[in-house]
Amino acid sequence: MAEIHGKGGSVSASGGNTTVNNWTLSYVGDAVECTNFDSTGGREYVVGLTGWSGSYDCFFSTGNTLVPGSSNSITLTISTGTGAYAFTGTAIITGMDITAPVDGVVTQSYTFQGTDALSTA
Repeated sequence: MAEIHGKGGSVSASGGNTTVNNWTLSYVGDAVECTNFDSTGGREYVVGLTGWSGSYDCFFSTGNTLVPGSSNSITLTISTGTGAYAFTGTAIITGMDITAPVDGVVTQSYTFQGTDALSTA
């Protein structure tokens, strides 16, 4: 598989039209232990629930209406050069940080927690 440059990535969230310059997605699945007296000496596991969360950084926008506690549809996209790969779901905004440096551009950072399933395409 060829490496993909991040310059074509994007984030789309209802209520937030911003210039995103970085995003992170953590997609996890539980392995639930079910070891019992009949087990053959090794621990046993079954597939449990999946979950996802993440964050993104963007330039500050006065038109952005995302606030912690709001629930929004969110899509994180990677451009492959010949198409795109997207992760889509509903997420709760869990945090927002604004940074205003004296010598730079004002930025915002968001964290979110996914609810229900994450779709990939």
